[in-house]
Amino acid sequence: MIVVIEAGVAPSPPTIAKGVDARRNHILDAFEVCIQRTGFHRTTMQDVAREAGMSAGNLYRYFSSKEALVSGLIERDRERFSADFMNVARSSDVMGSFVALGRKHFLETPRERCVQFMEIWAEASRNPQVAEMCAAVDKEVNDFMVAILEAAKASGQIPPSVDSAAVITVLSAMGDGMFTRRALEPDFDVEDGFRLLVNVMDALMSGKIPLDRPLPVMSDSPGSPPVSEEKPHVRG
Repeated sequence: MIVVIEAGVAPSPPTIAKGVDARRNHILDAFEVCIQRTGFHRTTMQDVAREAGMSAGNLYRYFSSKEALVSGLIERDRERFSADFMNVARSSDVMGSFVALGRKHFLETPRERCVQFMEIWAEASRNPQVAEMCAAVDKEVNDFMVAILEAAKASGQIPPSVDSAAVITVLSAMGDGMFTRRALEPDFDVEDGFRLLVNVMDALMSGKIPLDRPLPVMSDSPGSPPVSEEKPHVRG
């Protein structure tokens, strides 16, 4: 980006900040392309600089390492997610807003982005710094969604008996699974997968699926049905 400066007049701080943000976003876009093309582990800072059309030395002015690039990606996604969740929180139809949000992130997101997430998750399994960043953003997203469901309960949109934290735990696991299937299976039917996810979400939010049921104890006898840990009800 070229900034034209009149003689003796310095650019205002907002102009400088806007230019820096644009350059950082350009670099992050290049980093995403590299991850999707060659994987996180094989991507080097030189690869990112080349993709961004700048020298490695100039790249280091903005990001000191691949971990710093990951942090930049996470922060950028956090800002986008926060805006999306605020729209859901303000809605008078939480279920409908969640479906619209899911459609945006599960159906409209390019498959390459799913591959990118898989690469970063894989790196998190062996890089404590990346793992810490991923865990932090996961917690923030989960806490935000739980708060939205609690507000929906308070406004009467979903039953008060619904366990908000348990519902979000289930939906988050299913959402991660959707991203994984899309990344690993190019022919995965994402429309049908999303339909199933929405049906489960509807059942969870309406209280049709009890999430407080204890885990059944498996019988030692082959072919015998599992035995519930619940104590039998004795009539008085």
